[in-house]
Amino acid sequence: MNLISRLEEAKQQGRPLFWDGAMGTQLIARGLVGRAPEAWNLEKPELLREIHRDYVRAGSEVIQTNTFGANRLKLKSAGLEDKLQLINSSAVKAAAEAAEGQALVAGDIGPTGELMAPMGNLSAEQAEEVYREQASILAEAGVDLFSIETMFALEEAQAAIRALKAAAPNLPVACGMTFKKTARGFFTMMGVSPEQAVKGMVEAGAELVGANCSIGPKDMVELVKAMRPLTDKYIIAQANAGEPQLKEGKEIYEVAAEDFAAFAKPMFEAGADALGACCGSSPEFIRRMKAKF
Repeated sequence: MNLISRLEEAKQQGRPLFWDGAMGTQLIARGLVGRAPEAWNLEKPELLREIHRDYVRAGSEVIQTNTFGANRLKLKSAGLEDKLQLINSSAVKAAAEAAEGQALVAGDIGPTGELMAPMGNLSAEQAEEVYREQASILAEAGVDLFSIETMFALEEAQAAIRALKAAAPNLPVACGMTFKKTARGFFTMMGVSPEQAVKGMVEAGAELVGANCSIGPKDMVELVKAMRPLTDKYIIAQANAGEPQLKEGKEIYEVAAEDFAAFAKPMFEAGADALGACCGSSPEFIRRMKAKF
């Protein structure tokens, strides 16, 4: 069953489709320090399988590959650009082995780390080339869909969507931008409003649009309410476990799994078709959210 079929089935059952939660948080808990998370795709694939498997057992119906920063530009900054293909294909292999046919595997795509022109030097054409390269490898390795996350710039999100659609026209694309709540409403770091974001992502060709990261579950309910009237496309919401607090040099997320899960139904009732979690979360967050339905 493909993504759209699963979304429709979940809707008929009166519930959202469940994504997974944080990968980076889980890797850090297992000892990752000062390294690109994608390096462990080659060095410790068994840990990736363990994390993915934990999410599937918790109820995740879509799991995301450990490839958020596995584009050529991001890997170059970590000295790993020569391992681009192997890093991406290994991540898909680990996720697929853990999914065992129970969950769909989403090829996870994050920002390039470069500013788009005219503020930076990265043109839309260059961004599309970088994303098309990564997407082609992920598609060849067998992902079921793509999941674009944590986008600040609408131009970059659109470039990614276009590139993914060019690389694998038959695979659905989910795209989440990341917002902060201000006195004037929700905006990305680059000043993009929910209205601009939704319109731009839909025009570029995304089947799911929404938000992830930066805000906690309470604010995510409000953001979903703002997005729902803007489109008839599916909406995805993946909030953080609250705002991070710095304690003894470490980022601590203070919203516990049960407190986070209390917002699952409100998010769904606000109009979210797919629910997951982001920074600071764990499989327990997914398990408790799913128990609310």
